[in-house]
Amino acid sequence: MNYRRRTGAGLVSGAAALALVLAGCGDGDGGDSDSLTVWIMEPGNPEVQATIDGFGETFEEEHGVSVTIEYVPWPDAHTQLTTAIAGGQVPDVAELGNTMTPEFAEAGAFAEVESPDGAEYVDGLAASSVVDGVNYGYPWYAGARALIYRTDVFEEAGVDVPQSWDEVLEVGDTIADEVDDIAPIHVAGAYQHMNQPLVWGAGGEIAAQQGDEWVPGYDSPEGHEALEFFVELWERDWSPEGAVTWNSADVREAFANEQSAMMVGGGWDLRVILDDNPDLDGNVGVALMPAGPGGSRDVFAGGSHLAVFEESENQDLAKEFAEFMIETEQATEFADQIGFLPGTVEGVDAAVGGDPLFGVFGEQFVDHSRAYPVAGWWGSVEGTGAIPDEFQKLMLGDVTVPEAAANIDAALAGAIG
Repeated sequence: MNYRRRTGAGLVSGAAALALVLAGCGDGDGGDSDSLTVWIMEPGNPEVQATIDGFGETFEEEHGVSVTIEYVPWPDAHTQLTTAIAGGQVPDVAELGNTMTPEFAEAGAFAEVESPDGAEYVDGLAASSVVDGVNYGYPWYAGARALIYRTDVFEEAGVDVPQSWDEVLEVGDTIADEVDDIAPIHVAGAYQHMNQPLVWGAGGEIAAQQGDEWVPGYDSPEGHEALEFFVELWERDWSPEGAVTWNSADVREAFANEQSAMMVGGGWDLRVILDDNPDLDGNVGVALMPAGPGGSRDVFAGGSHLAVFEESENQDLAKEFAEFMIETEQATEFADQIGFLPGTVEGVDAAVGGDPLFGVFGEQFVDHSRAYPVAGWWGSVEGTGAIPDEFQKLMLGDVTVPEAAANIDAALAGAIG
């Protein structure tokens, strides 16, 4: 196998721009019919990378072909994919974040692949690869955040795990009164995957597709209720002033340093916490996300797809490779190493079935996760950071809830076009 690293060049963003470069795109870099070029996002861990290399070698041996795996740094992924498409030098297969898939699919970059079967794939991850009823990606791995909490603190305070937003506030108030030197829970201005799903909990939508149109959903009773709950958590003064700029890693670090009794995080967070703080082992529990007033516990299913390029000259072989990678044996080994879960229900069961801690993440992922709006315009919304900006303005007191909701909807409308 041949491994080399490339760096991106020249930023082009947005589905419209991508469609333009696709219009001028030539054939892929092609190659022999018995060879594949695969782009995988750089895992940042030599052991994980060795595992992926090993998968490639196994596929080579089983199929009598040559597989070249190239590793792409996550921050360069969008640029490198766009540049490759514009230059007609695409790989045969590429990993990409599931929020990126609709943008490139709408622009015509990817080949149609077998539609996900809801009984086999995890719906929350599979849904984000289906554009206009056509599937453009294989669900590889993902994760869903749940409520991680300190069992010893809950015992000291005499409280049970909260099952609703109201109970989060009640339990939090009790912990604040009964236990010294620990915050009940922290909010974080830049932790978008904790904050954005609140609108689902309230019974609303970030944006809803009505016929051929997308309609923004924050400036609604449900959207306002989501933002008001966030403000209520912030105004409890449980979070430090610096939390305005905190992201998920900051929330995890505070929990690991025993500064908070609850946090919203994934299995990858819990693994880091326990690896770095073995004294917490036995004092940590995991529960499904408390339900919002709309009855939903849904969180974002964040992970990766494997997509086959329309310009690939070896589409059949490329699809075979992608299907090989999402098989339970390969997907489970890989997902376990990086702390995520396979994109199939069978794989999730194999990875965490019966585990009292990590099994909850599996239940959250399979039964209570969903995709952000599956549309090409979503990428530009993420790129501008318009939604987390409004959460931060709420924390700073720069906007009211109605103003934040209207601003978010304006940003969404601008991206939708």
